[in-house]
Amino acid sequence: MKKILLTLAVFTAFCSPLKAQVLFTYGGKAVSQQEFMTSFNKNNTDTSNRLKALENYRDLYIRFRLKVQAAYELRMDTLSNQKTDLKGFEEQIRPLYMLDQQTLDALIASAHEHSQKEVSVKHLFIAFNNLKLNSGNDTLYTLSEQELARKKAASIKAALLSGEDFEKLIITNSDDPETARTRGYIGYITAFSLPHAFENAIYALKDWAVSDPIETANGIHFFQRMHTRDAHGKTTIAQVLIAKSEDATAEEMRQRKLLADSIHALATAGVSFDSLVMKYSDDMSSAPKGGIIEDIQVGKYDPLFEELVMRLKKDGEIAPVLSTDLGFHIIKRISNQPIEQSLSNAAPALKELILQDDRKAIAAEAFINKNIGKNGLTANTANKEAYVAKHLEKFNPAYGAQIKDFKDGNLLFEIMDKKVWGKASTDLEGLKKFHASRATQYKWKQSVYAFTITAENKQTALAIREAFEKDRSVEQIKKMYSEVSFVDSGRYEAGELLGVGAENAKSGFLTPVYTNISDESASFIIVANVFKDPSIKTFEEARGSAINDYQQYLEDLWIASLKKKYPVVLNLQTWKTLVAGLH
Repeated sequence: MKKILLTLAVFTAFCSPLKAQVLFTYGGKAVSQQEFMTSFNKNNTDTSNRLKALENYRDLYIRFRLKVQAAYELRMDTLSNQKTDLKGFEEQIRPLYMLDQQTLDALIASAHEHSQKEVSVKHLFIAFNNLKLNSGNDTLYTLSEQELARKKAASIKAALLSGEDFEKLIITNSDDPETARTRGYIGYITAFSLPHAFENAIYALKDWAVSDPIETANGIHFFQRMHTRDAHGKTTIAQVLIAKSEDATAEEMRQRKLLADSIHALATAGVSFDSLVMKYSDDMSSAPKGGIIEDIQVGKYDPLFEELVMRLKKDGEIAPVLSTDLGFHIIKRISNQPIEQSLSNAAPALKELILQDDRKAIAAEAFINKNIGKNGLTANTANKEAYVAKHLEKFNPAYGAQIKDFKDGNLLFEIMDKKVWGKASTDLEGLKKFHASRATQYKWKQSVYAFTITAENKQTALAIREAFEKDRSVEQIKKMYSEVSFVDSGRYEAGELLGVGAENAKSGFLTPVYTNISDESASFIIVANVFKDPSIKTFEEARGSAINDYQQYLEDLWIASLKKKYPVVLNLQTWKTLVAGLH
């Protein structure tokens, strides 16, 4: 019930009743047709009978507005927990409403375009010399150091224009400590592999072209776009890693390589890869998961490792042994997820990546710049971002609507807990009287007495089930498997039990083993006895259902009193117009 009420509250759109037709009033407060229909269209899931759904939602929405009004009258919005929740929510969503949507859409489209291709890249880096001007944490560079680096960059650019080989320039000029080993090669990249400025510069180049110098806080960068290929997407692998230490001797390296080769031979011969991982792998992060490493794509790992993974064309294919700084890798492809080619399908995931990326600042800056001259924001405003954040409801009305929706939804929970949920749970005497007055409503449907055996995994559950089939003794299960399983029992309606139902409500029936995907535990059910008498449930047996019914009873009484306090008046003409628009 709480989830339904939250959905109703969060998606209610704010609309001034003065600017739209009034659909209904409650205690003199007006709700517009537009506000109601916006909420209905976002929450209604019944497409079979739209008129009936509209009528039902109208009643639900009236109840919602009455409850929230009652919460405001009780000044629940001044409670400390309400203020804390509201402040936290404001801080959480404020940055999302300070982004220019047009710019954000352009960034999504650009990221999607880049994601379709992978490009190999070489890199030349000219570092500033880290000379500090103060003792603070921020590193500042002298103008002379920056100028020296810029002159060096200018000479490199001139050399490139005269036809000098970029790799030679990297070897003689780059301050990247890895240059001696990599010769500037950083492998293939795709969208989000590098900071946005670097990515944009690289994708703007043609193959073999070199970028203009790009200056950052640490130094100056040149990039060469080499080869371009279609994106491979994301690949999931399993690996056995035979680690090597940094100071390993030649003999130790030879022994590790021999071990890796023997494991590779076993894997290609069909030996279970999981068992090889369990026995040999030194990768402590992947070994407990069967060696699985998910979603490998370019720009995330060692280029040699990525390239080997990308060469695997079939699920189950095993790559040759690979040597890296970490050790020797035996890699098996598990699956591949192709890159999403549809922009509309890819957009939600790309948006989430952008919101966690440096390019988010581009949309934020565009939002501020587009609002200069509005609501008192000028080009000379000292801290434009802080000013906009303080007056965000004026700059982006949708932010104000979202805040109002959250506030109303939170108040709804607060007052429902006070008036309905809490009372129904704690008023034991009232609940018992309620049950007693309706005891005949709580009858057992076809019911059974059953045992539920839950084990830590499917393999254990199957072994216990097999043991039970041999001796048919639950007591033996409790005795032999108490450390790896839990046995629960009770009377249940057959239809409530997974795998039982009316057709299997027979003494001695045994369900299959079912796995709980959330924690990988597994269970099965043993039907011990079938009850023929549709008897009335005791209070304890009916307690769960009675609480639900008691909550509804209390809520209905409360709503009746609220309608007296805040009389509801439906504008029939507006309602008829609204209904006519459905056809």
